[in-house]
Amino acid sequence: MEEKVVIDGRYRLERLLGTGGMSEVWLAEDERLGRQVAVKIIRDSGEDLGGTIEREARLVARLQHPNIVSVFDAGQQDGNPYLVAEYIEGSSLREVLQARGRLTEAEAVRYGIQVARALQYAHSQGIVHCDVKPENILISSQGIAKVTDFGVADMVTRTVTPREARDILGTIAYLAPEVIQGAPADARSDIYSLGLTIYELVAGRLPFMGASAAAIAGQRLGTPVAPLRTFAADASGGLEVALARAVALSPADRYQTAAEFEAVLSAAAPPPAAVPPPRRHDTARVGVARAPRRADSPSAGPLLAIAAVIVIGVAVGGGVAIALNRGGGNGGGQPTPVPSLVLRTPQATPTGTVTRTATPTPSPSASPSRNKGGPGKLR
Repeated sequence: MEEKVVIDGRYRLERLLGTGGMSEVWLAEDERLGRQVAVKIIRDSGEDLGGTIEREARLVARLQHPNIVSVFDAGQQDGNPYLVAEYIEGSSLREVLQARGRLTEAEAVRYGIQVARALQYAHSQGIVHCDVKPENILISSQGIAKVTDFGVADMVTRTVTPREARDILGTIAYLAPEVIQGAPADARSDIYSLGLTIYELVAGRLPFMGASAAAIAGQRLGTPVAPLRTFAADASGGLEVALARAVALSPADRYQTAAEFEAVLSAAAPPPAAVPPPRRHDTARVGVARAPRRADSPSAGPLLAIAAVIVIGVAVGGGVAIALNRGGGNGGGQPTPVPSLVLRTPQATPTGTVTRTATPTPSPSASPSRNKGGPGKLR
C-alpha cells in the first residue's frame, strides 16, 4: 500500500506506522467520520484468511473495556483483508523496554493489574487472548495499558511463509507449556503469559534464554521458571511469590481466573506514584519519564498450538505446516515484531507537584511536625 490510497472509499492512508511478517499498520483518516484510525492490512493472506479476519473483527467488536483496544471495521482491499481500530499516540511495552531496559516494580505491577482486568473481562465474554506479550500491550499518553490483537484463536491453521514463521516463533516465547504441547488455550494460559510479561518488565529479560524462541520453549516444557529475584535482586518477595504461581508449569497450580491474579497484584501494589506516561514523537526515541524522587526515599529498581511442538528428525523433503498464531515478539531469536493496532486517547494534563512550606509558630513550646509517610513497597 502507499500513502494517499483510499481504502473502501473511506480510509485514506496517511503514514506507515510499522510492518511485520504478514501485515502493515497505517495511520489513516476516516473521511466519513473525520477522525484518525489505525488500519492493519494483512498481506499475502491466502484464500481463506479474509473471512477469518472478518470473523475476528466481529468477535473483538463485542469487547468494550477501558483497557482493550476497540475494533471498528473490517473488509478487503485488492484481496488483502484489513482491520480498522482506534488509534493512540503511545508506545507498546516492547518499545518502552527497548528504550529503558526495564521498568520499576510499581510501573510493572500497575500495568499488570490493568491487563489482568482486561483479560478477566474478555474471558467473561468467552474470548481467550492467546498472545499476551509486551508487543500487544500499548501504553497511552495517559499511562493507561491497552490490550490489542484479541481474537488470535480464530486464525486458521495453514502453511506459512518463512517471515510469518519467524513472527510465530516470537509468540512461542510467551506461550504456556500446555499450549506449546498442543492443548487448547484457556484463561490460565493467558495468566501464564501475563505473568511472564510482568516478569520481563521487572527483570529486563525472560527467565529462559536460548539461541532461538523454539529452544526457549523447549526449556519451559519441563523446567520451572527461575524466581524473579534471580535476575532482579531488588524486586520484592511479594511480587516474586505472586509471579511464581502465575507461571506455574501446571495450569491447576496457577491462578484460576485473571481476577484472582489481579487481586493478588493489587494487594501487593505500592501506593500510586505520579509516573509520567510514555510519549511517542516522530523524531524522538520512545521513553517513559520517571517520577521525581524525594531525597529521603530509597530507589526502586487454540490459540493455535503453534506448530506442533518441536519436530525431531523430520526427513521428509516437503514443507512443514505451522499453526498460525499471529505473533511478532522478541524472545530468544529476536524476530521482527508484528505491529499492533493502536488507540488514540486524549493527552493527559500534567499535574504539578505541591510543595508545602512550614509556617513558623511563635510558641516556643510547639513540637515540630513529623512526616509519617513513606514510600510503599510490595509486601
